[in-house]
Amino acid sequence: MTKNFQQKIQQQNLFPFQRPYRTIKIKDKSSVSIACNDKHIILKQEPNLCLFDKQLTIVKEIPWTYAHVDICWSSTPDQFILITEKTISTFDDNTMILHQCQIDLINDKEWSFGSCSDTSLYLSTGDMSTTLYEYTLRPTIAFVREWQLLALYSRYEGTLTFTCANDKIALIISNIHAFQRCFGLYSSITFERLWSIPLNAVVHCCSINNDQWIVMELLQPRLLHFSSDGKILQEYKIKTPSLNIIWNAIQLDKDTIATLTMDNLNLHKLS
Repeated sequence: MTKNFQQKIQQQNLFPFQRPYRTIKIKDKSSVSIACNDKHIILKQEPNLCLFDKQLTIVKEIPWTYAHVDICWSSTPDQFILITEKTISTFDDNTMILHQCQIDLINDKEWSFGSCSDTSLYLSTGDMSTTLYEYTLRPTIAFVREWQLLALYSRYEGTLTFTCANDKIALIISNIHAFQRCFGLYSSITFERLWSIPLNAVVHCCSINNDQWIVMELLQPRLLHFSSDGKILQEYKIKTPSLNIIWNAIQLDKDTIATLTMDNLNLHKLS
């Protein structure tokens, strides 16, 4: 990547997003997990998992009985990975086959969130612990080791949600005692903390544009665009009605981002 192109990315103003060029109504407001690959977007819409093409036309509806699901894409098995409280499944959008993996719970704890690097699947549990669990992706999904987030010193701190990209893990950490959250970036290889910034009611983050990050806050709704080294490139306060607050987002390609609100799934061109 050229220096000029890197500088252009650094200086790009992402917010406000352009007016959506595609929008569909969301029926199921209980799930804000969304994942994509180069062909499809997947989202839970009770009682189904819905597979959309890049124009938000439904390609396939898969019956789904679980209340909770977190979804991520892995390029290594070339499949979506679906995490429920007690099960891990893979979904192949070429064959439309849903397969439940034989993975035991850790000390009977329930799974909460998951995300993939190029080589590993990382899982968190629903008890807000400071531990992430690493699994191989090839030849099968198998347990490797536990990772302790040693930079967390308070027994009240734990992982709320996280996202992997480019050998990094972006974590949203919650302190349930102080009612505070922070956004931090870790190495997915050593789990060394690279940087961390205190924030308010952060709900989700997504990677964008060469190791950069978008963070979504709720209490005083705003979007934050972070550089790879933790600098705030742009802050945008949302003044729209609460149903239009962005709960989650995912970059589909270099020109397009999908945003999820309580009412809609939207596609925007990146300016």
